[in-house]
Amino acid sequence: MHVRSHLQSAVVLNSSIGFFWATDWNGCTQQRRLAMCCGGRLISCVVVGGLLASLSGCVSLSEHHRLKAQHRNVLAEKVSLEQELFDVRTANDSLRTRLGSMEMESGTRGELLANLRKENSLLDEMRQTAQSTLEEMAQRQALGDISVSGPRLPEALDSALKQFSSQHRNSVDYDAARGIVKWKSDLLFTVGSDVLKESSIEGLRSFTQIIMSPAASEFEVLVVGHTDSQPIVKAETKAKHPTNWHLSAHRAIAVAFSLKKYGYESQRIGIVGYGEFRPIANNALADGKGQNRRVEVYLVPRGALVQASAATGSDVRMTARQP
Repeated sequence: MHVRSHLQSAVVLNSSIGFFWATDWNGCTQQRRLAMCCGGRLISCVVVGGLLASLSGCVSLSEHHRLKAQHRNVLAEKVSLEQELFDVRTANDSLRTRLGSMEMESGTRGELLANLRKENSLLDEMRQTAQSTLEEMAQRQALGDISVSGPRLPEALDSALKQFSSQHRNSVDYDAARGIVKWKSDLLFTVGSDVLKESSIEGLRSFTQIIMSPAASEFEVLVVGHTDSQPIVKAETKAKHPTNWHLSAHRAIAVAFSLKKYGYESQRIGIVGYGEFRPIANNALADGKGQNRRVEVYLVPRGALVQASAATGSDVRMTARQP
């Protein structure tokens, strides 16, 4: 009776082999297989087994399977998270290595850039020094120094040349301090040619009238041709002008003959060709090359050209071919 108060049991008996299911008040079910003969002892065993099952706090078979499955899932998730953590650490180490390499490379590039800037500054100083030296040497040359050593131009002549330069500002520059009228070769000649453009004729005619005026009677002119550093490569051009030296001299001759054509005395004209050897700008730049291609006309006191030729042992005269 005491056992029955704690357990309600249902017993199913078989004639030869006994099976039972004992259900306690918690709904737990246990299966036991007993190889016993049927009889009163079987019933007692069933009751005792059910009591023991109720006191042990057992779980159902389905709940057991669910917990095992859940446990397997947790283990699988743990393995996955451990692998993910390993991958993240590996990627982090790789990134740290790359960052270190990039920092080293950045430092090397910074040092290289600093060195290049120092070298560039040094080269710029050397270029400026060389340019100053060339300018000083040019001024020491007998012909190049004539206009500087001579007297300043008369006011009337200086005023006329300033007005002429303002009227032709796209093609002519006037240096009043040195008495130089400078034409841009690109506006006087086509590339590789010493034939004057038609568009330049009127300007040369007006300039000739100025240097033939009474204000310029005590002066004569030195026509100086210059080129850029681009070598002559076309066979047709080389046949007429083998070098830039030839081309610069031939262009100076063309301007000189133009002055003579419009009435200027040939004995008051000197001609010089410097080729690419007297640049005033950087030949590495297109604009610099354009500035270096030029024809300059120096106004010098009468007799200066003869004195210069005597000092150099040469005779400055117009003996070249007429264009």
